[in-house]
Amino acid sequence: MGISKKKRDAKRRKHLKNRNLIREKMGKPVFFTLTHCSKKLRGTSNKYNYKANMHKLCFVDSRFYNVKYQASIITDCNFRNASIIGVDFFNCNMRVTSFKNAKLENVVFYNCNLKNVDFSGTSFSNVTFICTNLQVTNNLNIDDPEIRVMHTYKSLDLNESVKLGLLELANNESLFHAKVLHVNKGKLNNWALNLILLKHGDSGIEMLEKVLHKKEQWDNMYTVFSYILLIENMKKK
Repeated sequence: MGISKKKRDAKRRKHLKNRNLIREKMGKPVFFTLTHCSKKLRGTSNKYNYKANMHKLCFVDSRFYNVKYQASIITDCNFRNASIIGVDFFNCNMRVTSFKNAKLENVVFYNCNLKNVDFSGTSFSNVTFICTNLQVTNNLNIDDPEIRVMHTYKSLDLNESVKLGLLELANNESLFHAKVLHVNKGKLNNWALNLILLKHGDSGIEMLEKVLHKKEQWDNMYTVFSYILLIENMKKK
């Protein structure tokens, strides 16, 4: 890398850092941005990323756990041999990204751009593609029994008090922030609730509604997986 390019990159990083500091002081969200980094990066756990900008990053052999990416750019990234567990990709541009030989478990792709995304040798376990064009992907076997493809959802036939209880949970910022159960303050996320319903039925959602009202502060409730895991842990008690 030439000296002039190094100076430009350093100046750009300094500008981004200063801008993020200003946004933090103003109480505004800070978006994760990192592009064109050849260094091998680690994954992340228990995090909600909104409008992240990730381009040409190397996550080979990394691990991601309970992470949601919302309205994010994740293009031309390399997740080869990565372990991706309990991760939601919602409304993300993921063009030309590689999941070659990666392990995907309890992952949701919702309305994502997967053009030329490589799934060669990818191991799937309970992976759901929702409203996503899979014809433009590479080496994806949609007949894999561990892959679920959804374009419509089933109308929820829940008790009215349970529905109202779930809507009330939108007032709990620790639950509402990542918008897993809710689209907005007055509307439930039927896609996510249907995935929970498929796993644990009406009784699971009823249990979830009761449990979530017991605390004011919940940690790490960022993905569909995190809510399913909560139900499973409660059933063990």
